[in-house]
Amino acid sequence: MKTLVILTVLFAVAAWAGNAVSVEPTPPTEYNAHWQLIADGVVACVRDGLNVYGSNDSAGLVYMGSPINILGYDGVMVRIHYSQESADPGDYCTLYVSDSDYEYIIEHTFEDNDGAYLDLMLDGLYGTRNLKIAFQWVSDATGVDKGFRLNSIEMYGCIWGEGDYTNIFTWGTDEVTGHQTFDVTDMKYGMMSCLAFEYGTDLDTQGWWALDNVDLTYDGESILPRQAGDYGVEDFESGGWYQDRHGLSGEWETDTDHAAGDMSGANWQCDSAANPGSLYEAETFTPWVAGGGTGTFTLDFDTWFNPAGTGEYASLGYYTGDVYDLYFEYFHDLSDWFAGDYGEDVVDTSWGAIKAGF
Repeated sequence: MKTLVILTVLFAVAAWAGNAVSVEPTPPTEYNAHWQLIADGVVACVRDGLNVYGSNDSAGLVYMGSPINILGYDGVMVRIHYSQESADPGDYCTLYVSDSDYEYIIEHTFEDNDGAYLDLMLDGLYGTRNLKIAFQWVSDATGVDKGFRLNSIEMYGCIWGEGDYTNIFTWGTDEVTGHQTFDVTDMKYGMMSCLAFEYGTDLDTQGWWALDNVDLTYDGESILPRQAGDYGVEDFESGGWYQDRHGLSGEWETDTDHAAGDMSGANWQCDSAANPGSLYEAETFTPWVAGGGTGTFTLDFDTWFNPAGTGEYASLGYYTGDVYDLYFEYFHDLSDWFAGDYGEDVVDTSWGAIKAGF
């Protein structure tokens, strides 16, 4: 609720300002900072004439330019180049990205560093025609530093089934059941990647391939978006993934009729017994995840592959997506942004005021 209130206030003030987004706001007091262009390609929230932020700052930077439309893309990633130096944990910058109605909000609080970039997948926002973006800088009354520097914002999209495909395994005539673990670290070499499970048959087989409890981790942390929301182990209780039937009869569906080994409850399965005598080539895709980093990508899942003929197979691979450019901001000016300040006054004799004066 607090996030929604903050974001609503930021965008309400920006909307109230109308189309006059090229503004130079006056901070509430001389001790408060506001967002401004301090060099070509560098935006910061600092006090006028100084290279530091203030005490009791609360300043928002809101995108007000042409609508950013991400409709039609199955994976969208925003990359933000920035740096942050703060005096204490009470001083920080937070990014908010939401749909036009604020029904779903992604929030990220930046950590101190001397120059880095954030790759953030916009899970939950796909289909948005008017993406909302805002930065909020806050500081407490004690201590100041250089604060947050924003250098650029880049946004990229990709589509399921497009890109370079790499096979991990193909099972054929032998039955496979139980828990499986695979190192899929090479996925990180794509800006965005997704896993693809494909079940295929000839015209005579009546076997199946069932999946359950799928988890994709980066250095032990779950990064796979779940159908029920959040990230973690996909148990398919809330539905399954996107699929491409390649114009044939094969179909992945959520059911409970193939449970073996570590599997129980709902499975994500493709069953050729449902359409005997039909050719299958059914491919299902996980949500897209961001690549990069130096860590290890690991895939875990429970499975039951039960081949019934020589023409049947189960294959796992991944796509590194073909990337589409969606939006770029390199901050040569702030004509598309509204800057609003809501900082509080400080008492001249307070420690915060003394430090803010340096």
